[in-house]
Amino acid sequence: MAIKKLPSTGDAPRSTGVPESLVPGGAGDSAGFPWQGRSFDHHGTAFAEDDGRTPDALRHAVDAIRAAARGATAGADPAAPGGLADAHAATIVALSQCRLLIPLLAEAGDLGVTPEGRTVEKTQELSIVTVAGPDGRRVMPAFSSVDAMRAWNPEARPIPVPAPQAALAAAQEQTDLIIIDPGTPEREFGVRRTQLEAMALGTRVLPAWADPEVRAAFRASIEGEAAILEVVLLPGDPEARLLAPETEVVLSVAAGLDRETLQRLVAVLQQRWAASEAIAERVDSLRVVLRAG
Repeated sequence: MAIKKLPSTGDAPRSTGVPESLVPGGAGDSAGFPWQGRSFDHHGTAFAEDDGRTPDALRHAVDAIRAAARGATAGADPAAPGGLADAHAATIVALSQCRLLIPLLAEAGDLGVTPEGRTVEKTQELSIVTVAGPDGRRVMPAFSSVDAMRAWNPEARPIPVPAPQAALAAAQEQTDLIIIDPGTPEREFGVRRTQLEAMALGTRVLPAWADPEVRAAFRASIEGEAAILEVVLLPGDPEARLLAPETEVVLSVAAGLDRETLQRLVAVLQQRWAASEAIAERVDSLRVVLRAG
């Protein structure tokens, strides 16, 4: 199921239909049901006792990311055991065990004309909406609670699904990214292309900037380049909100290099990164930062 692509270059956003993997059980949906205080028992699914609130495990995991991100800003090593990288990995595992709400929005279907000559909708279709991320790629929104989804769009109809099913649906629709609770800053959490498989399987995966094999691949890429003194990987999106590229690649360069030389060096390194299996498979997106050594 792994999605193997180079770090992001951006795709045009679009809306999709409803994948078969997200069609809910039973004949009913949420239309016309007041959600406050209700459960999902009318879906005929495994969520009959679910009250539509954010699962505690997910809420605690996202809180841990926020706390670890503050620590990293204050100077803590983000890749240290028990730090930001572990908080990212633990949140994917927690998410894989949760229920999510996938929003469906009504779209006009077939049109007809009444005897009086008025154009009316004969049918409506429900579609999953994808939104554009900061880099132009398509992002599937999903929600941990009914309240978060209502705040995002009160017209959306929720389909409760296990989070692994949402990950499979994103892969099926060739959508690289999932954003949990968009528009709710304290709860937002983004799942990247390189984490979809872990979300589907419930496995632990470190973010690319903390992955030992990815770090080794970047170090190998600068071998033979005397002008590059060091390469360091840092979190580009520490709170995991899809606000920036995942990985910040910091290149320490020799003093006195002109712009043309620097551009040539970066171009050579980018070719090596594209040819590296570890980088192509495990780095979702990156930004290059040059610093004088």
